[in-house]
Amino acid sequence: MPSITSVSWIPSELITGVLRVPFDLGLTHYDEPPPDRLHPGDLRRLRRAGRFRFVNRVEARARVEDGSVVGVDLGEGCGGTIGLTNLLGGALRFPAVAMPDLRTVEVADDGASAVVRQTAGGRAPLPAPRLVNGRPRLVAPLVWTTLELVLRADGSSSASVVGASAFPRHWLYDDDGVLVEKVATTDSGAWLHTLEVTETPWHGRDASAVVTPVETELERRLSRQVMTGRRRVRTLAAGEVLFRQGEAGDDVALLLDGVVEVERDGRFLVEIGPGAVLGERALLEGARTATVRAVTPLTVALVAGDALAREDLAVLLEGHRREDEPEG
Repeated sequence: MPSITSVSWIPSELITGVLRVPFDLGLTHYDEPPPDRLHPGDLRRLRRAGRFRFVNRVEARARVEDGSVVGVDLGEGCGGTIGLTNLLGGALRFPAVAMPDLRTVEVADDGASAVVRQTAGGRAPLPAPRLVNGRPRLVAPLVWTTLELVLRADGSSSASVVGASAFPRHWLYDDDGVLVEKVATTDSGAWLHTLEVTETPWHGRDASAVVTPVETELERRLSRQVMTGRRRVRTLAAGEVLFRQGEAGDDVALLLDGVVEVERDGRFLVEIGPGAVLGERALLEGARTATVRAVTPLTVALVAGDALAREDLAVLLEGHRREDEPEG
């Protein structure tokens, strides 16, 4: 049955400043990355282990008669699943507060297709004292994703995320449970201090989502090495240059949050999102061969190139050579 699933979780690099205190004291916890593939039963196991904040799943099948869509059947797993908040190393466990799922099903007048759109999410069960637009608030802000599944009379389908809260991290899985896309940007500051409850889907307003393809298996392995080793975290504003063509460089960057564009000789090549590892060419070829610029606010982890195996960097380079040909 056609489907799309979002899994939303909190990696350590998204928490900064005073927000880290309860995490670092062990009062609450960061989340380990979800798996690259979801198998039957995984979501139940992940929830018991406190590995996600919420899940949004849309699964449906079109009913077709005489070549036209006449209705939609929803799958048993369609809907939102709120996670558990584990405190004191799991000694205390609280279910988060789920908001009601918002779902619409629209069949095109010509019967060519139907669209299922669903919002799911909720809020943490514990107080979150903070100022929102200068006014004190105690209740935690809402988190959500809005997913859309298009079902066509010819049997084809497509899926996308059309809205999401600015926090936490949202990963997207296809029909086969394979991780295929990520919402590329987060903004915990805006989420905590400017998001009003009236600016959520439950009050008729959604926030757009910037989505990028998932990184390679090699990059996921290298990212684990970067995050467990000695690294320097840097933030850039939109428009700032991370690497400049022609300059020397001896470090490699792991994109933690945000989107970059890559250009060579002033010509746009590609946009890249979180999880990508960049900068290996300067180590292997003597200089930066392209300019990498932040499209959105950016957070990167920088690591000395000699901390990563040279053979891995060579494989990464070959993949980048294939990926960065100009579009069109």
